[in-house]
Amino acid sequence: MTKEIRSFELTDVEVRETQGEGEARTLTGYASVFDSPSVNLGGFIERVAPTAFTRSLKAAAEGESNIFALWAHDSSQPLGSTGGGKLSLEADEKGLRFSLDVARMTPAQLDAARDGELRMSFGFSVRHDEWTEGEDGLPLRTLVDVDLFEVSPVISPAYPDTSAALRSLDEWRSAESKPEPKVRADQTKEFQELRTRLLKRFAEYKINRGE
Repeated sequence: MTKEIRSFELTDVEVRETQGEGEARTLTGYASVFDSPSVNLGGFIERVAPTAFTRSLKAAAEGESNIFALWAHDSSQPLGSTGGGKLSLEADEKGLRFSLDVARMTPAQLDAARDGELRMSFGFSVRHDEWTEGEDGLPLRTLVDVDLFEVSPVISPAYPDTSAALRSLDEWRSAESKPEPKVRADQTKEFQELRTRLLKRFAEYKINRGE
């Protein structure tokens, strides 16, 4: 499965400072918003279904997988993970909500978060997607079930790599345009011969009965 990356506006962002035994700070917000149409991604629109992350979050909660928070998708700059306890993720009625311990973030990165300069991206691969025709005539892709690998705060998100999505779109278009099965010529001939024999037998039956 090919990894894809999508970026969203970082909504409901907040840097919380908790006083207590040592000062703890967390960055909270939504990494993805459900059922929100994307911009044109190069010939199609995309939205995330409320079911998209259910399986991945369950696996992470049960310790079967580890979802990371990275700075700008850079695996050399890990900010935390669900397994390590610095990242928590949950899906609510709005979207994928995260809470990240910012101990590993730099002051400049935190300032960017406070100033609203961050976006949020997530890296995933698709288990199941569905295609329909959108209201604007463009194909609409719905992410129904994905493997969620990581979430990343970013300043300038990279242009999304849509090659995997376009392959899925081509498959959908091919399936939609399949012609109706054609009846082979020999099948048609066999049917006509069978019909003729049955008519002959019916005629003989009527003659034998004197009709």
